[in-house]
Parts: sequence; structure tokens; C-alpha cells
Amino acid sequence: MNTKTAQVKDFFHGYAGGFDSIYGHNEQRSAFGKWVDKKFRQTMFLRFQETLKNTKRDEIKSVLDVGCGPGRYIMEFLLQGKEVLGIDLAQGMLNIAEQEIKKIKHTGSYKLITGDYLETTLDKQYDAACLTGFFDYIEKPEAVFEKLKKDVRKEIYASFPHDTGLMAMQRKFRYKMRNCPLYYYTLEDVKRIMKNTGLENYEIIDFKRDYFVKITL
Repeated sequence: MNTKTAQVKDFFHGYAGGFDSIYGHNEQRSAFGKWVDKKFRQTMFLRFQETLKNTKRDEIKSVLDVGCGPGRYIMEFLLQGKEVLGIDLAQGMLNIAEQEIKKIKHTGSYKLITGDYLETTLDKQYDAACLTGFFDYIEKPEAVFEKLKKDVRKEIYASFPHDTGLMAMQRKFRYKMRNCPLYYYTLEDVKRIMKNTGLENYEIIDFKRDYFVKITL
């Protein structure tokens, strides 16, 4: 694990509860924090909805959730009856995910792994992979996509944050103060990453704060 990855791991282990509160499960937020969350949730909801629209199809029976965080996507995948593998650097995030998953009744199955996806060898392929809110913290996205091409059979859903607007500036400052690497992307950046990794069959949706990319393999 390199230094920047370790910084992301440390940040999210300590920030697990605060991050999960963005989903509306924690009322102990400042007025400014709630305003930021509201703005952030607009994009989060759109990419969440778009991902679930794709995974609910019968041909998607298993999902790899990379950077799964507190498990909010995993819970929905399980309610859809999918087989799910969640991977995250931060054990604090997976602790929350385990607690929340136990609260729901579902027909799926799941496994959670603590670790760096690039250093994790999987024992099977998955129909789809979800990487929303993940590339914000990845210095070299191409390496991740090269591995995904081996681990995934059908589709990849990923988001890339815009480097524009007041929210982006505020977030840059906040993460810099907490010593957590943060990366932003232009539309051309996203297209270049797709070209560099030989991914030609994709569509990009602009959610104003994020580019959502669906890749068909």
C-alpha cells in the first residue's frame, strides 16, 4: 500500500460515522454540515439511482462494490437478491456496513473485505462492478480499470467528480486540511482514461457535480 492510499485509509477509518451521516442517518450535524450534505446528496442520489436501475436487471446476478464505504449500495444490491462482494480500505466503514446489513431482510448474499482493491486477488468474476465515489481518491485510475477488466464480466458503473464550483473548492480545502488526497476530472480526462484502458463501449451522464460512466465489457 503506497503512502497516498494509506492516507485515504486513515482518513476514512476515522471519518466513517461522519461520512455515513451524509446518507441522512445521523442528526448530529452542524447547520453548515447539513447544507453541504444536502448539496452533495443531490448528486449522490442521482448516481445511486442510476446504478440501481442497471443492477436490478436479471442478467446482473453478482456485484463487486469497490470502495463500498458504509454499505448503502450493498444493502440495495442485497434487496435486489444479488451476490455482493464489498471491498474498502477502512475497517471503520465495514463495521458500519456490517451493522446496517444486519437490520434488513434480503435474499442476497455478501462478503466484506478490508484492503486495497489493487492488492486483492479475487477468486471469481462478477457480473458488474460499482465504483461510485471511489475515483475521487485514486491517483492512477487506469490501473484500477485494467484490474476490473479481469474481475468483471459485463458492466462497470463509476463516478468521477467535477473540478468546478463552490462545492469543489470547499471540498478541496476540507480534505487538504485532513491530509487526504483528492482528485478531480474533466470530461476529457474521463474519455482519456477510457481510451488508455481500451474501454470503447461506454456512456457518460453529467450529473453536474459528477460524471457517471457506465461501461459495457
